[in-house]
Amino acid sequence: MINKTQEDKNRKAVCPRTAPPDMQRAGRTSCDEYPFASTYEGGTHLPASQREITWVKVSENEAEGGRITAWRGQMHVMDHDPFYVIA
Repeated sequence: MINKTQEDKNRKAVCPRTAPPDMQRAGRTSCDEYPFASTYEGGTHLPASQREITWVKVSENEAEGGRITAWRGQMHVMDHDPFYVIA
């Protein structure tokens, strides 16, 4: 999805503002959401049973986000192109 405003809304819809205290103590303060906020399925577009968040280190989340962005460019994934994720 090429819409930063919607991406931000998607992330805010599923990610709490702050990490729980135990995650903060572990240095895991960045919300990592799936489906990705940058996809049409992100945010609350899917039911809660089909989405997940976890807390990771900021550097991990930034690195993974960079990898996803690079992959989209290398594979020429355009807005509305279908793709799936194998976890």
